Amino acid sequence: MKTIALYLFLFIHVGIFTMNAQNSAEDLTMNNIRVPHQEQVYLHTNATMMFVGEYMYYTLYCLKENTGQLSNVSKIAYVKLVNQDKEVVLNFKIKLENGIGDSNFFIPSSIPSGNYKLLAYTQWMLNNGRNYFYSKDITILNPYTSNQAVFRSQTTDTAPEIVRQDLNEPTVRPSLSISLNRRQFGTREQVSLNITPYPGQESSGNYSISINKVDELEVKVNKTALDFRKSYPKKQSLKQQILPELRGELLKGKLSVPDSVELGNGPTIIGASFPGENYLFKTATPDNNGVFYINVDEDYSSDDLFLQVISKNNADYDIVIESEEDIDLNPLQFKSFELDKEMEAIIKERSIYNQIENAYYSSKPDTILIENRNARFYGPATMTYPLDDYTRFSTIKETFVEVVEHVWIQKNSNDEQEFHVRPLPPNLDSGELPLIFIDGILVQDAQRLLDLPAARVESISISRNQHFYGNKTFQGVVDVSTFKSDYYTYYYSPYIKTHKLFKPNGGKQYYQQSYEGDLKEKYQRLPDFRYQLLWLPKFEFKGIEENVSFYSSDISGTFEISLEGFTKNGVPVSLKKQFTVE
Repeated sequence: MKTIALYLFLFIHVGIFTMNAQNSAEDLTMNNIRVPHQEQVYLHTNATMMFVGEYMYYTLYCLKENTGQLSNVSKIAYVKLVNQDKEVVLNFKIKLENGIGDSNFFIPSSIPSGNYKLLAYTQWMLNNGRNYFYSKDITILNPYTSNQAVFRSQTTDTAPEIVRQDLNEPTVRPSLSISLNRRQFGTREQVSLNITPYPGQESSGNYSISINKVDELEVKVNKTALDFRKSYPKKQSLKQQILPELRGELLKGKLSVPDSVELGNGPTIIGASFPGENYLFKTATPDNNGVFYINVDEDYSSDDLFLQVISKNNADYDIVIESEEDIDLNPLQFKSFELDKEMEAIIKERSIYNQIENAYYSSKPDTILIENRNARFYGPATMTYPLDDYTRFSTIKETFVEVVEHVWIQKNSNDEQEFHVRPLPPNLDSGELPLIFIDGILVQDAQRLLDLPAARVESISISRNQHFYGNKTFQGVVDVSTFKSDYYTYYYSPYIKTHKLFKPNGGKQYYQQSYEGDLKEKYQRLPDFRYQLLWLPKFEFKGIEENVSFYSSDISGTFEISLEGFTKNGVPVSLKKQFTVE
């Protein structure tokens, strides 16, 4: 009965996601079963006016379109910076956890001054049209180039938008409030921010907090959680459904087989290696058209993917991974921004402060979060041999003979060397060969392992279990790790195809300046020209009053607190408050 239920579940879900779309994605049905809800995303950024040499921080909220609650469908989102020529300048992939993702990017000096768009979407959203994405206007100023003509006397379809941030009360009654212990502070002084729920209202939810200097340059409105839906276009119909990334990254590929090549009986299996110390190994089975999918929900460090057909008969297969889904940039319309002579001193001062901050970045860097360790695909190793714990031998063959148990090497009928792994009792030796890996690369020619200098090898792990892929059986796994975990950088086989990966951004712990206790003396001689005083990308509020503290910098002027996000019921929240530093 369980088997029947499983087949029915797979049939329904695969059927839903491969059918042709007749309407927008939210209307697709099959046997009265609706597909997962449609999504919209909102991007909270720390600013809309940026200088080269600065960091753009952002939090992405992926929401159920019908309720505004966080979506559990997509696990990947995309963020792009697009210039006025409608070219993608910067391109990012973001992991979503429970509907939220965050990251940042540095604006390099190679980017010219201009008006840009910051776009955000999930693949699942594109079923409503290739231009169905979140969009916001960003202005970038590069003071290190003489050409600022892009800001002067432009002809646009839209009148110049020269406005300040709207500080009026939101149209939706907020469920929480923000307050400060004072409205005026000195430089390098601690500021206490209180977040308080309103009685009788649901205020628990997910928010992000940005605290930075109010821009003295006239900038565009930073869209809030209250009005972001206005940026979406009308929905369109697609002929072919785009699959959601339900379990992490979804890589779509195509296997092409020459007419002269016989694949043999049973399904073709493609091995996909994400090599390195923390490697991944995946398999995929192409359909009758050669199309296959690889789901990746784990962390990986490699920039390259190695693909090969798992077969005893090597052939010149063509295996490619398709690029990400296209989006339609043609409807984009850009706002204008104008420079005048009065801005010169402001621009010069901010540029100098940015250079000083970047010069001292090593004294107060962000922390890159360590990626999660991946369990080996074959489960716990039966045995692991750290070779430095044993007598070292000059060759791999001697090492296996003298050190590694339950593995032997012998020649086959073609006079080729083969590895064999003894199965765990009560299983009998089937005569099948093991899978061999070196730093995560699947190696189908045993001679390549035998040719590896033993001095490079740090450890050898053995699995004596049987492994099944399609109609193929493998008796055990031989997993070899080198000291540098870099075998893939110089390994070559004409039967292995490589693909440069478009990786999700890694997580970060953002630096928070403090002058508490001994830190005051430690940083006394270091300049502090932060315009961005605090960035909290993920602030989970549980409906109980909370306090967030931060420190002002050496910059004086007016600063603004911006809290954006959504309650657990999907109600948008947008709060702002200003204070001064003298």
